[in-house]
Amino acid sequence: MLLALAAALLTALAVAGYGALARSRRWLAEPTARGSHAAPTPSGAGLALCLALVAALLVGDVVLGPYALPLALALALALVGFVDDLRHLPAGLRLGVYGAAALLGTGWLVTGAGAIGLLAWLPLAFAVLAFTNFFNFMDGIDGLAALQGLSAGAVAAWLGHDAGASSAYVALCLALAGAHAGFLLHNRPPASLFMGDAGSVPTGFLLAVLAVAGPWQEGLAPACWPILLALFIADAGLTLLFRLLRGAPLAEAHRDHLYQRLAHRWGSHGRVDALFLAVQWGWLSPLAWLAAREPSLGWLLLGLAYAPLLLAMAKYRHLQ
Repeated sequence: MLLALAAALLTALAVAGYGALARSRRWLAEPTARGSHAAPTPSGAGLALCLALVAALLVGDVVLGPYALPLALALALALVGFVDDLRHLPAGLRLGVYGAAALLGTGWLVTGAGAIGLLAWLPLAFAVLAFTNFFNFMDGIDGLAALQGLSAGAVAAWLGHDAGASSAYVALCLALAGAHAGFLLHNRPPASLFMGDAGSVPTGFLLAVLAVAGPWQEGLAPACWPILLALFIADAGLTLLFRLLRGAPLAEAHRDHLYQRLAHRWGSHGRVDALFLAVQWGWLSPLAWLAAREPSLGWLLLGLAYAPLLLAMAKYRHLQ
């Protein structure tokens, strides 16, 4: 708990400092077709979040062991994302960097696992790459991405501790949750700054690596993480599917995600965030806890988690 508090405090301070610097340097995100803000706002603050996360782990004297590599890769992604926030790198270059990070970040998981590990490597890397992009897609309104990082990290730390996961795993989950709590002080509606790709990409990457490592290395039931991340996976995945079916350009900026359409319909980012919290803590987190307690019910619990989300998103896909 002290580690989470330290991460929150360091992040709040680092992001405040970054905000002042970004305003003086005019590092501003202009309103776009995909975004949901109406005025130029400092972006790229995710770099400060990631640096504060690392600082908290150092202050807490956490021995990360095998998780040092994913954290280093996340820092590299934060730097690439920061450059992209300022200068807009080509999509192909970004995807290549994300793919390389996914391959390296999952490579340590399969080391020593023999033929099974080698067979699993590419699917695991693809899953990490997919969710890294999903998380980036879902960072389009105030507070939402930070709430997912906070919620998933906090619950995963609790479930991991109960499952006998390593101290490094639990510590990284806690620090990630705390860092996003600190970021929320600046990103809650109306946001004073955005994490940008410098924050959404490394956060999505770390959450995905932790999700893969949970059942692979740490004793967590396989269904826990997919349930905790269900809102982001369902919205991003179904939106991507609908765009594919109607032949819409996948690289084109858009506001097709349900969370974006709800924010536009309600005229409020805060109401969407409140809905996220209600579903995340009132429905998904208890299901993840039950999945950890009764792994044999995993498929049933996954169905209970995803079915209502997918049905609701399909029903309201034409909402304007």
